[in-house]
Amino acid sequence: MSVNTSEIENTLLQKAFKTIKVGKVFSSPQLVILMDLPGSGKTYVADYLNKKYGFTILSGENISHLLFENSQADFSLSYKILRQLAFRLLNDSYSVVIDGTNLKLSYRKQIYEEVCRNIKPILIYLLVDDQTARRRINSRGVDNHDKQDIKSECSEETFAKFKEQTEEPAEGEFCYRIISDENLLKKIDSVII
Repeated sequence: MSVNTSEIENTLLQKAFKTIKVGKVFSSPQLVILMDLPGSGKTYVADYLNKKYGFTILSGENISHLLFENSQADFSLSYKILRQLAFRLLNDSYSVVIDGTNLKLSYRKQIYEEVCRNIKPILIYLLVDDQTARRRINSRGVDNHDKQDIKSECSEETFAKFKEQTEEPAEGEFCYRIISDENLLKKIDSVII
């Protein structure tokens, strides 16, 4: 007896749902996509959007960690599950924020094609200098017990690899480039409102 892909994906969807910080229902749901390197403030902004506005948080890192624990994550499968969750949540009128470390253009295109049928996404590219990002990473610690708030370390080598692989927003891809500094949340408010 073989198990088909949809059965496996449904099991993974149910498991991944445990990573979600569910927000509230909106009359006009929004999709915000946060991207850049570790330490740029993506999770900080996602938590803020959840607390202040009621956005539901989908974290690529949390989903990958829950599905694959400490093994080598299958990011294409993790982001497929993330897209399916985002689609379902938006259809149920939840506003969604995607916290995507170094979110590649190919994954963003899939989100645009599969999730954003009737919703214009708000892409936010958070900009931070390397020193600030490394300081933030080193100050957050490691905690894998809370499946909705994974905290992981990032060695200098891993950070360098992330930086090397970073894909900035493509030409023609509308995004807000926001410097991640002490005025970050005010800038976020001006984009969301």
